[in-house]
Parts: sequence; structure tokens; C-alpha cells
Amino acid sequence: MEMDMEPVGVESVNRRRGPVPWIAAVVILAVVAAAVIWAVVGRQNTGGEASAAAGTPTATVSEPSAEEQMLAGIDVILKARASAVLSGRLPQYLQAVDPKNRKLRQRDQLVFANLRKLGPSRLTYQVDANWAPEVQPQHGPSGRAVRVLMLMQIAGIDTTPRATPLGYTFAERDGRWLLVDDDDLAAETDLSAYREPWELGAIEVARKPGVLVVVPAGERANGQRLAQESLAALPAVRTATRRAQAGILVIAMADGKSMDPQWRSGGHPAAAVAALNYAPANPEATEFKVVGSRVVINPDQRAKADRLLLAHEFTHAAMSTLGNRAPTWLVEGWAEYVELRLAERSGQREWVADHRDELLQEAIPPLVVLPIDGVFHGEYDEDSYGISWVLVEYLVDRYGLKTVNALYADLAKGPDDPAVREQVLSKHLKLGETALIAAIKKYDGPA
Repeated sequence: MEMDMEPVGVESVNRRRGPVPWIAAVVILAVVAAAVIWAVVGRQNTGGEASAAAGTPTATVSEPSAEEQMLAGIDVILKARASAVLSGRLPQYLQAVDPKNRKLRQRDQLVFANLRKLGPSRLTYQVDANWAPEVQPQHGPSGRAVRVLMLMQIAGIDTTPRATPLGYTFAERDGRWLLVDDDDLAAETDLSAYREPWELGAIEVARKPGVLVVVPAGERANGQRLAQESLAALPAVRTATRRAQAGILVIAMADGKSMDPQWRSGGHPAAAVAALNYAPANPEATEFKVVGSRVVINPDQRAKADRLLLAHEFTHAAMSTLGNRAPTWLVEGWAEYVELRLAERSGQREWVADHRDELLQEAIPPLVVLPIDGVFHGEYDEDSYGISWVLVEYLVDRYGLKTVNALYADLAKGPDDPAVREQVLSKHLKLGETALIAAIKKYDGPA
């Protein structure tokens, strides 16, 4: 699991990165795993009437159950809301929102405006049938809170819609189903730690080819700056990884809820994370697959984040769909390698050289094992990132980018097994971990 694995930066030795959180979809996946499977079954037909003319039974059609009627009413609302966002019709988006719940209508109006700014090319909502509806008597006898999956694809950024979980409460009023609340679901405790940027107040966006930066209203200048820094970072990522997302969403909000508190690095809040995007792997949404990443910048770092930090996170994003079983030293070392190559090209060659020399003289000689997964800092503390960088730099210098990319792809598939990793290392490098450690101790920098 790629947690606690982001490096120190170039501007400051103490600047921390964020993890590539494969648990970032706990809001979705944990719920799916723990939820009661809820199937809607209509009333069974227990009999039929004889046909007077033919004397043979005639099948009767059972009436929709209360659950089926509720789901049908909810589905109409959800389809209308999705269509309203895509077409820009606010009255349609609000038409089924409880007119008595003024705060809900205000929240929805703001969410609508924010979603329009993002520019979705596809948007659908579907009730998650893997989650049992919860009775909400405070909204009347028909009140039910349901888990809803919002599937949104941002134009020019996403190649497929990304799933976001929502908790909506619906109730029947005067024969009509209404959306009456959005925070009653018991699982809202899962959602309270992290919120999407469009839920955190008015936003502004900055667009560049393949980049969309989301910032709070009033911070347009910082959004434009981050967009430019993103453009400066992307070529380094593409050159090294030979791959990149079609587009990248960068989130730099002021609200602390834009960062999950579990996104930490070495016990400290991460400066940024490449948070995975998930999409249903089947129509029933019982399984999910990784379809890319978005980069979330810690609110405290949003005015400081630069191309180096972004290059590191963009590298994680580029590699994210390959799998999550690559060893941490390779995952972080690869991102460090891309970041520091960019630093060299950005006028910090001397700093990078000094950093390398220090590691080669002090951190590499006592190396016995590679930085350990799960406790990445381990005995090496902050040097884990530096050691991992030197390892990857050595591999690129000795074997080339093509081989290192192939090694990463094979290790990312897993399984996370020492014997298998040894086999993969031998396949691509003709040596195992012990021989790699011995080789790195003789390394004195790139040729």
C-alpha cells in the first residue's frame, strides 16, 4: 500500500510530499465491502384468474412494490439533475429539491455553479444498490437516505467518468418524490474527512491544455500560476515515464477538508497527494478500477507548490493505472528521479549534485536492505526518499528508461511477494536485491 511515501523537495529539505493513497477510495470500496446487499423484489404472483373463454389461467402482472416505486421516483430526479448540469439549467436542477429546505437549496445552487465551471462532458447519478436505504423518520414515514454514485467526466481531463459517493435523502410529499437532505446517511462519517472541491464553497478554475486547476473564489492568480507550473512539469513526466494522463486535475483549495487527514508523510501532513480516481468495473458497481489520479495540494502549501512538487505527483498519477504492488522504494524513487531531473533543468544542478554526493557518502554505504514497504522511513528516516532516488537514478543510468519502465510495470502487477520481486528484478536487471545493493555502493553518479 503506497502510504507514507512522499519525498523531501528541492526548495527545502523538509518539504514533504504526499502518498499515492490506494485507500483513497475507502469511501467507495469499504462501503461496498461492508454494505448490506439490497435487492428490490416485486410482489410475487400467488395465483391467477381463469379465463372464461378458454378455461386456462391468465398471468397477472404484479404491481410495483413500494421500494420499486421509490427507486423509480429517485431515478427520475437523478436523471433530471444530471441533464440539468450538462445543459446549464438551474431551475431543472432544483425542481425536485425540497422547497422548504432553504439551506439545502442554497448548497445545491452553489454545487451546480461549481460543476458548470468544471465543464463536465458526461455526468450521471445512480443509486448504489449495494447499500441498504436507511429510514429517516425526521423526514416523514417515506424518508429514505440512499448512497448515490456520481459519475463525472471532465472535458479534456478524464478519459472515463470518475465515481464520487454521495448521501441523499428522499421523501414522498403529496405524491411526489423530493430530495430533502444530503447529510443523513450513516456513512456520512466516512465522507466527513474529505470533501470534493465543488462542495467547499465557490470555486474558480484555471485551464491550460491538459490541465485544470481548481482554487477558491478570489484566488484566480494562484490558479493561473499553478496551471503554468503544471505545464512546466508535464514534459519531464512524459519524457521519463513514456506515459501520462490525458489530462490532470489539480485541486488547491483553502478548506482543510480538501485533504483527507490520512494523507500523511512520515507522520506529518503531506504537501500534496496523487489521489486515485475510481470507476465502476461492472454495471452493478460491485467492483471498482483505477482510472487515473487527481493531485490535491495541502491548503497550507497551495501558494508555495511549484513545478517540482507537481512533477513528483504527476509521476505518481502517470503510473497509477499500472497497479499498486511496486515496492515503495521504486514508486517514490521514480517520482523523485523525475522531480530532480526537472530541478537540474531548472537551474538547481549544483543543489542536486550536492544532495547526491551527501547520500552517496553517508546514506548508501551502510545500506543493508532496500527501504522497507509499510514502514518506508524505517531505519533510514528522511533518507529513504534520497536512497530511493539514487537507486532509480543508478538503474536509469545503467539500464535505461525503457528497462526501468518495464521493471516498474511488472512489479506493479504484483503479487507483493519477496520471491516474485526477486524474479522480476532478475528478469530485467540480471541481479537481485543483494546484488543491487552491492552495485549501488559502487555508484558515483550518472555518467
